[in-house]
Amino acid sequence: MLEPAHFALKLPFETSQTLGYQFWCMVGAQESYTKKLQHGSWQGFSSSLGQFKEYTSPIVIGQMQQADEVLVELLSTMSANYRLQNGQYAHEVVFQIIKHESHHQGQLINFMFCFRLPIPTSWRDEWALSYDE
Repeated sequence: MLEPAHFALKLPFETSQTLGYQFWCMVGAQESYTKKLQHGSWQGFSSSLGQFKEYTSPIVIGQMQQADEVLVELLSTMSANYRLQNGQYAHEVVFQIIKHESHHQGQLINFMFCFRLPIPTSWRDEWALSYDE
Protein backbone atom coordinates (compact mmCIF):
# COMPACT_ATOMS: atom_id res chain seq x y z
CA MET A 1 0.00 0.00 0.00
CA LEU A 2 1.31 3.43 -0.87
CA GLU A 3 2.06 5.80 2.00
CA PRO A 4 1.10 9.50 1.84
CA ALA A 5 4.76 10.50 1.28
CA HIS A 6 4.92 8.32 -1.86
CA PHE A 7 2.43 10.58 -3.65
CA ALA A 8 5.00 13.44 -3.58
CA LEU A 9 7.73 11.37 -5.30
CA LYS A 10 9.09 12.52 -8.66
CA LEU A 11 11.09 10.58 -11.21
CA PRO A 12 14.73 11.66 -11.47
CA PHE A 13 14.39 14.24 -14.23
CA GLU A 14 13.53 17.91 -14.00
CA THR A 15 10.11 17.91 -15.67
CA SER A 16 8.72 14.88 -13.82
CA GLN A 17 5.27 15.24 -12.33
CA THR A 18 4.60 13.62 -8.96
CA LEU A 19 3.21 10.16 -8.40
CA GLY A 20 0.12 11.83 -6.98
CA TYR A 21 -0.30 13.80 -10.20
CA GLN A 22 -0.55 10.53 -12.14
CA PHE A 23 -3.57 9.52 -10.07
CA TRP A 24 -5.06 13.05 -10.13
CA CYS A 25 -4.90 13.02 -13.92
CA MET A 26 -6.24 9.46 -14.30
CA VAL A 27 -9.23 10.14 -12.07
CA GLY A 28 -9.84 13.55 -13.64
CA ALA A 29 -9.70 12.22 -17.18
CA GLN A 30 -12.17 9.47 -16.44
CA GLU A 31 -14.52 11.89 -14.69
CA SER A 32 -14.16 14.48 -17.46
CA TYR A 33 -14.68 12.01 -20.30
CA THR A 34 -17.69 10.61 -18.44
CA LYS A 35 -19.15 14.13 -18.36
CA LYS A 36 -18.45 14.37 -22.10
CA LEU A 37 -20.54 11.24 -22.59
CA GLN A 38 -23.27 12.50 -20.27
CA HIS A 39 -23.57 15.95 -21.91
CA GLY A 40 -22.65 15.08 -25.48
CA SER A 41 -19.72 17.50 -25.56
CA TRP A 42 -16.55 18.34 -23.67
CA GLN A 43 -17.32 20.10 -20.37
CA GLY A 44 -13.72 20.84 -19.34
CA PHE A 45 -11.26 18.94 -17.18
CA SER A 46 -11.57 18.53 -13.44
CA SER A 47 -10.47 15.89 -10.96
CA SER A 48 -12.24 15.08 -7.72
CA LEU A 49 -8.80 14.40 -6.23
CA GLY A 50 -8.17 18.14 -6.42
CA GLN A 51 -10.32 18.62 -3.32
CA PHE A 52 -7.79 16.80 -1.13
CA LYS A 53 -4.76 18.56 0.35
CA GLU A 54 -2.94 15.26 0.83
CA TYR A 55 -3.51 11.91 -0.87
CA THR A 56 -3.71 8.58 0.86
CA SER A 57 -4.23 5.19 -0.74
CA PRO A 58 -7.82 4.91 0.57
CA ILE A 59 -8.68 8.36 -0.83
CA VAL A 60 -7.24 7.56 -4.27
CA ILE A 61 -8.86 4.12 -4.37
CA GLY A 62 -12.19 5.60 -3.30
CA GLN A 63 -12.16 8.30 -5.98
CA MET A 64 -11.11 5.78 -8.65
CA GLN A 65 -13.89 3.39 -7.63
CA GLN A 66 -16.44 6.20 -7.59
CA ALA A 67 -15.39 7.29 -11.10
CA ASP A 68 -15.67 3.66 -12.26
CA GLU A 69 -19.15 3.28 -10.80
CA VAL A 70 -20.42 6.45 -12.49
CA LEU A 71 -18.96 5.41 -15.85
CA VAL A 72 -20.31 1.84 -15.63
CA GLU A 73 -23.78 3.11 -14.73
CA LEU A 74 -23.74 5.56 -17.64
CA LEU A 75 -22.48 2.98 -20.14
CA SER A 76 -25.20 0.56 -19.07
CA THR A 77 -27.75 3.09 -20.34
CA MET A 78 -26.25 3.93 -23.72
CA SER A 79 -25.29 2.22 -26.92
CA ALA A 80 -21.63 2.12 -27.93
CA ASN A 81 -22.84 3.53 -31.24
CA TYR A 82 -24.38 6.58 -29.57
CA ARG A 83 -23.08 9.73 -31.26
CA LEU A 84 -22.12 12.85 -29.38
CA GLN A 85 -22.92 16.35 -30.65
CA ASN A 86 -19.61 16.43 -32.55
CA GLY A 87 -20.40 13.12 -34.28
CA GLN A 88 -17.95 11.13 -32.17
CA TYR A 89 -19.16 7.69 -31.11
CA ALA A 90 -19.43 6.82 -27.42
CA HIS A 91 -17.06 3.88 -27.91
CA GLU A 92 -14.39 6.29 -29.20
CA VAL A 93 -14.61 8.24 -25.95
CA VAL A 94 -14.26 5.00 -23.99
CA PHE A 95 -11.13 4.21 -26.04
CA GLN A 96 -9.78 7.67 -25.14
CA ILE A 97 -10.21 6.81 -21.46
CA ILE A 98 -8.45 3.48 -21.94
CA LYS A 99 -5.54 5.03 -23.85
CA HIS A 100 -5.15 7.76 -21.26
CA GLU A 101 -5.19 5.33 -18.36
CA SER A 102 -2.69 3.05 -20.13
CA HIS A 103 -0.30 5.99 -20.46
CA HIS A 104 -0.50 6.67 -16.73
CA GLN A 105 -0.16 2.99 -15.85
CA GLY A 106 3.14 3.10 -17.74
CA GLN A 107 4.16 6.11 -15.68
CA LEU A 108 3.16 4.30 -12.49
CA ILE A 109 5.31 1.33 -13.49
CA ASN A 110 8.25 3.74 -13.89
CA PHE A 111 7.64 5.00 -10.35
CA MET A 112 7.37 1.45 -9.00
CA PHE A 113 10.70 0.40 -10.45
CA CYS A 114 12.51 3.67 -9.72
CA PHE A 115 11.48 3.71 -6.05
CA ARG A 116 10.83 -0.02 -5.51
CA LEU A 117 7.23 0.65 -4.58
CA PRO A 118 4.84 -2.25 -4.02
CA ILE A 119 3.67 -3.90 -7.23
CA PRO A 120 -0.07 -4.60 -7.11
CA THR A 121 -0.77 -8.32 -7.29
CA SER A 122 -3.05 -7.90 -10.32
CA TRP A 123 -0.31 -6.02 -12.20
CA ARG A 124 2.35 -8.56 -11.19
CA ASP A 125 0.18 -11.39 -12.48
CA GLU A 126 -1.14 -9.63 -15.62
CA TRP A 127 2.17 -8.18 -16.85
CA ALA A 128 4.73 -10.41 -15.12
CA LEU A 129 6.15 -7.48 -13.14
CA SER A 130 8.61 -8.31 -10.38
CA TYR A 131 11.80 -7.19 -8.73
CA ASP A 132 14.38 -9.78 -9.76
CA GLU A 133 16.28 -10.53 -6.59
